[in-house]
Amino acid sequence: MTIVESCESQTSTTPNFPMGWYSVERSHQLAIGEVKPIKSFDRELVLYRTRSGKPAVHDAFCPHLGAHLGHEGRVIGETIRCPFHGWQFNADDGKCSHIPYCEDIPERAQLRTWHTEEKNGEIYVWFHPENTAPEWGLPDLPELGDPNWTTPRYTEHLVPAHVQDICENSCDPVHFQYVHKQQSVPQSEVTIDADGRTMHLHSEMTEAVYPGHLHATTYSPGFAMVRTTYGPGAEMIMYNSAQPIDRHQTFMRWTLIVRKEIEDFAGDDVMKGIIDGLSDDYPIWANKVHKRRPVFCKGDETLVTFRKWVRQFYLTSQDKKEIA
Repeated sequence: MTIVESCESQTSTTPNFPMGWYSVERSHQLAIGEVKPIKSFDRELVLYRTRSGKPAVHDAFCPHLGAHLGHEGRVIGETIRCPFHGWQFNADDGKCSHIPYCEDIPERAQLRTWHTEEKNGEIYVWFHPENTAPEWGLPDLPELGDPNWTTPRYTEHLVPAHVQDICENSCDPVHFQYVHKQQSVPQSEVTIDADGRTMHLHSEMTEAVYPGHLHATTYSPGFAMVRTTYGPGAEMIMYNSAQPIDRHQTFMRWTLIVRKEIEDFAGDDVMKGIIDGLSDDYPIWANKVHKRRPVFCKGDETLVTFRKWVRQFYLTSQDKKEIA
């Protein structure tokens, strides 16, 4: 007797969250003393900026009686104060430093604190399932603020897909023909740096509206840079910082700049082109399932390389096996 299996839309499961740096806010959108609730890694978090200007991120719920510190919590110096009973927690380690009606502070009165770094105009947190210290730093983006490049243009996109599925596009040249309607698959090469962590896709986009050379650098599943060179002094850069909301939603922050030489001539067009390209990808991401064990063909060398590369960002042996 043949048993008809359940539809994959009901049984497909996504991986856990890969370790690495992830954006949670743009720097200019968090003022001194401001407190915000955020959601990331399927967790409720609280983000705030202390009076000295330091950003901090903790698990959101007070260990006392569970109030959400992101709603009506208040910055007091270098601490955040719970809106329910006034308990204060240090920004640097999450320990309770003051209870207004009690001198004795319980030993377990502490918030989980996330490693936070502010760089390149964004606030990032380090995710590791065991809450360990960062294993690598954030990349430098020297073009930001360079007078030869334009003022950044920002866009944000909420995509109903796991962060890994979005990142997988960074080494999938075949989809340029079928999703982005190029006439053929661009000549492409995927390489990995000697450290094994940073991956590069080089594609000759000869049939694009503005032909050029595309170089996508993926530093981790949550951070990538796409540099398109159209000619001498004619370049565009797009930085993609991802925030995994949960295992089925990812919030992407894009930062786009172009060289001043093409600012008036084609700058708006090339930036609009890459932003509009997301509308091609969106229906694929929104309706696909995650294939933990995809059936690859011989023409999928770049995708096979990606699946092997991405294993390193998962902690458990089971995840690494299933991502293969």
